[in-house]
Formats: sequence, C-alpha cells, structure tokens
Amino acid sequence: MKIAVATEDGISISAHFGRSAGFIIFDIDNGMANKLEQRDNIFTAHSQGRCGHGHETGEHHSHEAIADALKDCQAVICHGMGQRAFIDMQAKGIKAVIVTDDLTAEAAAQKYAKGDLDAVGGSPCCGHH
Repeated sequence: MKIAVATEDGISISAHFGRSAGFIIFDIDNGMANKLEQRDNIFTAHSQGRCGHGHETGEHHSHEAIADALKDCQAVICHGMGQRAFIDMQAKGIKAVIVTDDLTAEAAAQKYAKGDLDAVGGSPCCGHH
C-alpha cells in the first residue's frame, strides 16, 4: 500500500495539506515504510497562490486535482487540513491522518507502517475551509 506525507522541505510534515510544497510517497510493506518518490504540489489553489486564507472571493476550490494526484495512496499524513479537503479525500478513499506530534515525515511513515501513529480525529485546521 502507498501513503503520502505532506511536506515543505522533504523532511518535515507540512502544517497544512493544501499549502504543502509536495508529498513524499512511501510504500508500506511488512511493517516498514520505504520512500518511493516525492511529488510536487501543483494541484491546489493554495499552492498556486490563487486562494487567500479567508477565501474572500467566496469561490469554492475543488480538491479533485489533488485527490487524483494521490489516488494511488490509501492515506495522507499532515498536521492540518481544511474540513472540505478532509471530506473530499475520504470520498476518494484516501484516509486523512492528522498528527500533532513533532515527527519527521520518515518517522511518521514508519510509525504508520507499524500501526503506532497517533492521529487526531476530524480536521483540526482553522474553519475557513
């Protein structure tokens, strides 16, 4: 199975799913996470600078492109995600795993592979989504 970890720098876990610079893709097999690749986030309005924090325009942006880019992953790990993105990922069969621990992306993937990653329920991001 594959999982994605949102990242800014290829090492840490991104604070916000949609604003992340990219995603590290790991293959989970026999309780181990093996890094496969890194994918740049060119899929969200936030990453393209087309969306203000408060969504002042009232425009609903789609998460279809990011869901399609991660469609081969069963889960995505990040520190925060808007409620709409959370729901959209679930609708596409991608489990959103929101973590609060200060871990590297690799450490989080290894903990996930072993079933030891503590995650919070729901979407702890601010309510602007």
